[in-house]
Amino acid sequence: MKEGGNITILVLGDEGVGKSSLVSTFVSRHFSERAPGILTRVRLPSDAALSKCTTTIVDTQGADAHLSSALAVSDTDRESSSTRSSDSSPIADASDTAATDTDDIEGEDTKVSSTSSKKKSAASILAATSPFRNVDAAILVYDLGRIETFDRIEEHWLPLIERCYNEDLPVVVAGSKLDLASDADNQNSPSRQQIISLLQQFKFVRECVKCSPKKLVNIDEVFRKCQHSVLYPIGPLYDFNGGGLSAACRKAFTRIFRIFDTDGDGLLSDSELNAFQQRIWRVSLTAKDFAGWKRMATQHHGEDENDAREEVIRDGKFTVAGFLGIFEVLIANQNRLEVPWKVLRTLGYDDDVKLTIPESIALGDQSWAEFAHLHPDDWRLSHQDIDFLARTFAQFDADGDGALCSADINSIFSVLTVPFPPWCEERTSAFQGCFSRPRVEDEESPLSSPPSSPSSLVSAGGITISSSPLPSIELSKDSESIRFDAPLPEHKPLSFLSWMNRWHMVATISPSVARAEMYRLGNSFETRLPRVLSPSRASPPINEASTFVRALVLGSKGSGKRSLVQKVHRLPNSREVDGEWDQPTTSCSVSRVNRPQSSDTTMLKGEETMVHVIMTEVPALDLTSDTERKIVRAKLDVLLGQRKSGKRPYDMVVLVFDATDAQSWQHVKDLEGSVLTEEMPRVFVGTACEELGREHQLVTAAHEHCKSCDLEPPLIVSLDEDAKLDASVLEHLVGCAQDERQVVVPFRSTPHGERKRRDAARRRKALWVGGVVTAGITVVLGFSLRRKTKSVSAEGGGWLGLLRKLLPF
Repeated sequence: MKEGGNITILVLGDEGVGKSSLVSTFVSRHFSERAPGILTRVRLPSDAALSKCTTTIVDTQGADAHLSSALAVSDTDRESSSTRSSDSSPIADASDTAATDTDDIEGEDTKVSSTSSKKKSAASILAATSPFRNVDAAILVYDLGRIETFDRIEEHWLPLIERCYNEDLPVVVAGSKLDLASDADNQNSPSRQQIISLLQQFKFVRECVKCSPKKLVNIDEVFRKCQHSVLYPIGPLYDFNGGGLSAACRKAFTRIFRIFDTDGDGLLSDSELNAFQQRIWRVSLTAKDFAGWKRMATQHHGEDENDAREEVIRDGKFTVAGFLGIFEVLIANQNRLEVPWKVLRTLGYDDDVKLTIPESIALGDQSWAEFAHLHPDDWRLSHQDIDFLARTFAQFDADGDGALCSADINSIFSVLTVPFPPWCEERTSAFQGCFSRPRVEDEESPLSSPPSSPSSLVSAGGITISSSPLPSIELSKDSESIRFDAPLPEHKPLSFLSWMNRWHMVATISPSVARAEMYRLGNSFETRLPRVLSPSRASPPINEASTFVRALVLGSKGSGKRSLVQKVHRLPNSREVDGEWDQPTTSCSVSRVNRPQSSDTTMLKGEETMVHVIMTEVPALDLTSDTERKIVRAKLDVLLGQRKSGKRPYDMVVLVFDATDAQSWQHVKDLEGSVLTEEMPRVFVGTACEELGREHQLVTAAHEHCKSCDLEPPLIVSLDEDAKLDASVLEHLVGCAQDERQVVVPFRSTPHGERKRRDAARRRKALWVGGVVTAGITVVLGFSLRRKTKSVSAEGGGWLGLLRKLLPF
C-alpha cells in the first residue's frame, strides 16, 4: 500500500459478541458498561507508524445476510453464463479454446485470472454496496464465554468470507470478553488445538487474539494486527501450498544478496551484512546481532536431522540459503512481516514483489522522441556497466575455465521473473517499441533434451559444460510468477568476449533495456557499494584494444542481406536466403582483425585487435510511400545522424545489392538518395553466387558511383556456401567505422568527405592566419599610440592635445 493511503477494516461476528464495544473502546480509550450503538463508519487520523495511512473502521450488524445475498446473486449470474455458453456454437467454443491454448506462458495467467474473476464476482457485488465498499481487512469477533460463537466462526463465517473474497481478504479473529473467560470454571473457551486447526484450515486468517474491552487488554493489538495485515501482506511473500518463501520472494532476496555480496564469493560476511543493515535501517550490527542471525538460520535448517538442505553457514559467512532462511523464520515462525517488507520497499519493490526500475536508470521510455535526446555515450556500456558484467562473469564462472556454461547462465538470470537472457526469443517483448530486436542463432530450443554422452558436452572450442556450485533458484508453480513447465534452455558456452558482445548488442538496440536488465541482475546504481572481488574470483581482463562495428544493413528483398550477415558472424547459411524478417533484427559476433594505422604512435600498423561486430538487418523498404520514407529517415537520423561529439549510435549503413540484378542496384541508389543524408557514413557491398570481375556491368557502375561520391570502392562478396569471408572485408568495415580524427589514412565512408576535410582545413588555416595578422596589427597600432601619447604628454597637451592632433576638426 502506498504511503498516505486508507485502510478500511470491517468488523464482523454474531450478535452480542462485543463488536461495538470493541470498536468504541478502541476509539474512545474508555469502556462503557452500557452497550454502545453501532458505529457505522469511524475514520481515524493518519498515523506515522502506519506509513501515514488513515484507518476507517466499519461496524456491522447482520453482515452475514449481505454476504450470503451477494453470493447468491453471483451464483445466479454464473449459472446463467454457463447456460448461455452451452447454447453457443461449437465453432466459437473451439476458437476460444484455441486462443487460450496458444498462449503457452501468458495463457496460464489468463486462465487463472479468468477463474479468479468468477470467484471474485461476489466481492465486486459487495464493493458496490455500503458498508462493504473498498474493504481491505476484517476483524471477526467471537465471545470467549460462548463456545458456539467460535464454532460459528469456523463453520459459517470463515467459509462465507472465503467464498466471497477468494481468500484475498486478510482476517484477524478476536476472542472478546477475556475477563469473563479467565475464570477457572469456564470451560466454554476454545482450546489451543482448536485455534491451531482453524489457522491451518483457513490460510487467510492472519492472527487469533484474545482481548477484553472492559479491561483494555489487547485492544490495540487486535487493530494493529489487522492494519499490519494490509500494510504487510503475507500472500506475496509466502507459498502456503509449498510451505516456504514464494518464488517471487526468493528471487527478490537472492538479487538483494548479490547486491551486497561485494567480493563476489557467493557468501555474505559480517562486514557485508553490516552494509546491508546500514542501507536498510541506518544502524550498525553488534556481535550479538551477528550471532543471533546465524543461530536463527542454523536452527531453522537443522530442525530435521534427515533434512538434506543446502549449507547455510560456510566459513562463518551466510550462503544464499542461509540469507533466505532468516526471512523465512521472520515470516513463518515469528510473523514479523514488517521486516522483509521494509527491506523490499527500501530497495525498490512494490506490493506484488515486482522490482520498480527508476527513471534515472531506464533513461526514460523507449519512444523515438526520448531516444533522440540521448547522448551518444548513453548508447554504449559505461565503465561501471562493463565492470559489473566482468565481475558477474567471474563470479558465476564455476570452474574458472573462462567460459559460462548453460548452468552458469541459467544461474545468473534465475533472479528474473522470466529467467532468460534478454537476447533470447522468450524476452523479445522487452524490446517492444525499439527499432530492432535481438536474434542469436546459436541458442538451442528450451525443449531440447540435454546431451546424452559426455563427449557431446564439449563444444568446438574444447570448452566443457559443467554445473555451477552456486545455489540456483527453482521455479515454483505458484500464481505469482509466470509458469514454466518446460526445462530451461541449453545455452552454448560463452567466453568473456562473447558475453560482453551480447550486452553491447543489447545496449545498441536499447540503452534503457540494457541498463534495466543489469539493474534486475543486481547492478545497483544507487547503493554505490565498493566492488572488490576475492582473489579466487578475479575479474577477467578487459581488452582495451577492442573495436566496435555497428552497422545497419539495408537492401532490397533477395539482395543477400541475411547471407552477408551470417557470413560476417561465421554462421551457417540459412536456407531462407531470400526471406525477410517482419522487423529489423540485430545480431552480433566477435572477430579478430588487423587494426588500421592509427595516429596513436603506440599502435602499430597491422596490430591485431578484437572487434565486436553488431549488425542490424532492416527489411526491404517501400520507397514508393512518402510516409514510410519520412519515418525511416527520421529514425536513421537518430541512429546515424551527426552529433556534436562526433559519435553516433551506429557507425554506418551497409547498402547491400545483388551484383547480378540491376533492380537491386537501383534500389540501393534510391535508398541513398531518398533516405540517407550526406553526413551518414555508408559502405556499398555487392553479393554474387560466383566470382565477378571488375569488368562486370553492375560492378563497374558501382565503382563509378562510389568514385563520383568520393567513397571507398564497393566490396564484392561471394555467397557460395564453401567460400569463407575474406578478412579484408571485416578490416574494411572496421576502417570505415573508425573515428576519422584518429586514423592516419581515413577510409572514405561519407560522400566527398575528403574534400570537406580539406575545405575545413583551409578554413581553419585562414582563420589562424587572419587571427595572427589581426593580432600583429593590433600590437603595431598599440605601440604607435603609446609613442604619440608620450610625445604629446611631453608638450603638456595630455589626452586633450592628442585628440586635437588626431581629430583636427
